[in-house]
Amino acid sequence: MKQLLLRPSSAARWIACPASARLSLKVPREESGEAAQIGTAIHSLSETCWQLDQDPMDFIGKTIEGIVITRENAEFALAHIRVVAGLEAELGTVKVEQYGIAYEDSLVKVGGTADVVAYNLEKSVLVIADLKTGRQWVDADSDQMRIYALGMMHKLVKVFDKVGLTIVQPQTGENRHHEMTGDELLQWKADVLIPAVTAAKDEKSEPTPSKEACQWCPAKMICPAQTKALAAVPVTADIATLTPDQVADLLDKAELVEDFITALRKQATKTLEAGGVLRGWQMAPKRPTRQWTKDADAVQVLLSAGVPETQIYETSMITPAAADKLLGKDRKQVLDAVTKKVSSGLTLSKSRGLGESTALLQL
Repeated sequence: MKQLLLRPSSAARWIACPASARLSLKVPREESGEAAQIGTAIHSLSETCWQLDQDPMDFIGKTIEGIVITRENAEFALAHIRVVAGLEAELGTVKVEQYGIAYEDSLVKVGGTADVVAYNLEKSVLVIADLKTGRQWVDADSDQMRIYALGMMHKLVKVFDKVGLTIVQPQTGENRHHEMTGDELLQWKADVLIPAVTAAKDEKSEPTPSKEACQWCPAKMICPAQTKALAAVPVTADIATLTPDQVADLLDKAELVEDFITALRKQATKTLEAGGVLRGWQMAPKRPTRQWTKDADAVQVLLSAGVPETQIYETSMITPAAADKLLGKDRKQVLDAVTKKVSSGLTLSKSRGLGESTALLQL
């Protein structure tokens, strides 16, 4: 039997639903989207500039990994390099793109490549740093980062007194840090990782759907649990007759199949765009909206019709988010005194208990 590779990048999914690991093998891997390609290019840029002592800003306009580097891309790479330089100054030893194995037997391997590994054997400190270029907030204390740290402890044959996990994500603000001990990491391995790996190896494991597990699972379309959940959501003629408990129960079921339905529509669109046929379905133009054929001609028509020029053009102030981009990371804090966060109203949200606060340590 071929060894099953459990990737750290998808650990949150296969730990929550171990059966998804084998189920996903039945689904062809999709090509990386543009965002992922840009991320790969920024990682390559930061690694090259660190190793050759070059400035990422010198690469603006140049093509790396098929992506033309923008100023923002270069700034992300620079932010990452600064973290690497700081770790080197503090700990002494820094290595980039390090592959580590957190667990392996004849049936399964849990391993992946960490962006940055820094350590000091005498101080007994290990730090894993990872660059994230997207906008979706990533927790420093994640399954992925813990697996990287386990892989490095195994590689260095040492249980460190301090293990730091650092996320560099310029799109979401300041770097995030989490600290734990090597013993705590090994306890997590025993309590969480090993049971998940054991279940993933078992071909009889049943999928355990949840919002977190299903969101990015490539096997949603063929998941038997998703199909059952979809069938469990009845269509009632009069929703107003449901009791509060029935409404809550149906909301729980509906939440599990929302991603399935989204994936279903995506697959249908892909099939039709490729020339396939779906009985009873077709690609249809979106509802058309009127547009000016030529702005200058439209202005003349409106002026001739007696519309004042002041009413033809609309202007509005840019949003704080747009101002952030104009000011850049180093200057956007000047907006703190003239901005506030205002909710646009209430929205339906699942109730969640208060979890334990995460301890942070500035390394």
